[in-house]
Amino acid sequence: MNLIIFGGFLGSGKTSLILSLSHFLLENKNSVKSNVVIIENEIGEIGVDDKVLEYSGLSVRELFSGCICCQLSSDLIITLNDIHEKIDPEWVIIETTGLAYPGRILSTLKEYGKNIDSIKIVTVVDGERFKELIAVTPVLITNQIADGDIILINKMDLVKEKELEQIKNHVKKLNPTAGLHMLSANTSTDKDIWKEVTGKYE
Repeated sequence: MNLIIFGGFLGSGKTSLILSLSHFLLENKNSVKSNVVIIENEIGEIGVDDKVLEYSGLSVRELFSGCICCQLSSDLIITLNDIHEKIDPEWVIIETTGLAYPGRILSTLKEYGKNIDSIKIVTVVDGERFKELIAVTPVLITNQIADGDIILINKMDLVKEKELEQIKNHVKKLNPTAGLHMLSANTSTDKDIWKEVTGKYE
C-alpha cells in the first residue's frame, strides 16, 4: 500500500483536493485490484461525494472519535491492517483532522505500520487565512508545514499577488526542501501536481 497523508488546518480545502487526487488515481488505475481507500479523520466541508463513490474500487473509512496523531493512533494501525487484509488497495489517502501533526502520524506508521510501500505527507496551506492562522496557532501551522513533503498553498484566487508571494516565501523558510505549489481547489488541479505527489505516473 502507498499512503498519502493530507495535513492542514480545518477549512484549508483538504477534502476538495483529496477528491481531485482520488479521481486522478482512479483514472490512472493500472491493476485489477481495488485502487483507492480514503480514511477520514474529520468531516470535511463537502465530504466524500457520490461522484467519487460511483467509481469502482473506492472505499471510505471514518475515524471520528478523536485525532489520529494522538488518541487514535492505534485505531489507525488497526484500520490499515484491516484494509490491507480485506481490500489490499494500491493507495490509501488519510485525511487528518485540522489539529493533527502529520509528523506524529508518520512516526507511528514507521514504527508500527505493516505492508506499507511508501508514505508521503501533503500539507494544504490556507492562503486566505494564512496570516491569521500563523499568528493564532503558530506551533501547529509551523509543524504542519515543516512535516510536508509537498506543500499546496490553496485559495490563491482569494489572495493578492503581493501577499501570495509573502506566504510563499514564509512557507519556503519553514520547509525549504518540500515541493511547493499554489492552486485553487475550486478549479481543476494540474495533473502534474498529482504526478509529483504520487511519484508513480511520471
